[in-house]
Amino acid sequence: MAVGITTCLGFVSCFKDEPLNAECDIEQAYIHAGDKLNSWFLFDSDTLQYVQSDQNKIEFTMSAMADLTQIAPLFRLTPGATISPANGSVHDFSKGSVKYTVTSEDGQWSRIYFVSIRKMLYFGSEHEFNFENCYEDKGYYHWQEPWKDANGNTTKEAIWATGNPGYKISNSSTAAENYPTAPIDEGYEGKGVKLSTCRTSGLADMVQKPIAAGNLFIGQFDPSNALQDAMSATKFGRPFSFDTQPKTFTGYYKYKAGEKFTDQYMHVLEQKDYGTIYAVFYDNHNAKGEAVVLYGNNVQTSEQVVALARFDNIDNTPEWTPFTLNFIYRKAVDMQKLKAGGYSLAIVCSSSTNGAEFMGAVGSTLWVDKFKITCE
Repeated sequence: MAVGITTCLGFVSCFKDEPLNAECDIEQAYIHAGDKLNSWFLFDSDTLQYVQSDQNKIEFTMSAMADLTQIAPLFRLTPGATISPANGSVHDFSKGSVKYTVTSEDGQWSRIYFVSIRKMLYFGSEHEFNFENCYEDKGYYHWQEPWKDANGNTTKEAIWATGNPGYKISNSSTAAENYPTAPIDEGYEGKGVKLSTCRTSGLADMVQKPIAAGNLFIGQFDPSNALQDAMSATKFGRPFSFDTQPKTFTGYYKYKAGEKFTDQYMHVLEQKDYGTIYAVFYDNHNAKGEAVVLYGNNVQTSEQVVALARFDNIDNTPEWTPFTLNFIYRKAVDMQKLKAGGYSLAIVCSSSTNGAEFMGAVGSTLWVDKFKITCE
């Protein structure tokens, strides 16, 4: 019996000696809207945000009728972690973001998050994207978009994303101006954006990702999954409130193809590289009312796609050249859902049409500027 007791005590001692958790992450954020749900959110699922591993800004989108002065977000944290201000405490989000600090169970680590709530962006009859507002952070460039709301107030919205965070994983010492997506001072008018297909490194070669096509898109990029599942790392589109549906997509471009087209093993193929520019308008909730976002493997083919404006096989074009694309509709638009933000818009550009499959020509370069979406 004494041996059995000693053995049990030994197991207890082992359990007690296990280290405390050092993680300090928010995994999910949730807003309980109660009887205001239908007037504040389009669908139940919009009250929940899944937080990416590299994300420290959490943003909810609510309708123009929402009262932001007394909101109490709830959070799911990594095991043992604590949060300050307290989980479920009430705050006034009408004055901007609220800062939260998450501390690990062992007390040795902490992360700061900023939680904000935005009213639905109103698109209006048209919107121009001029790419004048860029800045460097984390070693590469980001873009913001000035946006006027329905009341005429202007904010800066971080609607553009790139694959630059994924490129950094294997090429962290590269200068920001040499990343696949970078600004240029000589656009068609003012600044523009240069998208270049670049060689990656030995780390990326190990997972058959030897090149990185320059890309620019409305949406989000999750670098935590970039090497394992690059298609899922790109999340395309953002919901907007429209009065009328998108009709045309216009802009300016230049293009130069690289010399040698290679596959994911860097084998040279007898094939030419091309650039691509397109816009996708899609239903951002499925038949069950669940929020939907499109990814690299279905952004043009998903049954959620309502309309597509596409410019494929962009060939060598040395001078700035205008393009005009009409949205081709596959489905009718629900006007009530349109006004409530039930549709998302994505604009996507890439220096290599097959860049998502890591096929293309190193040196292929697409320059873009002055995009405009017109609604009717």
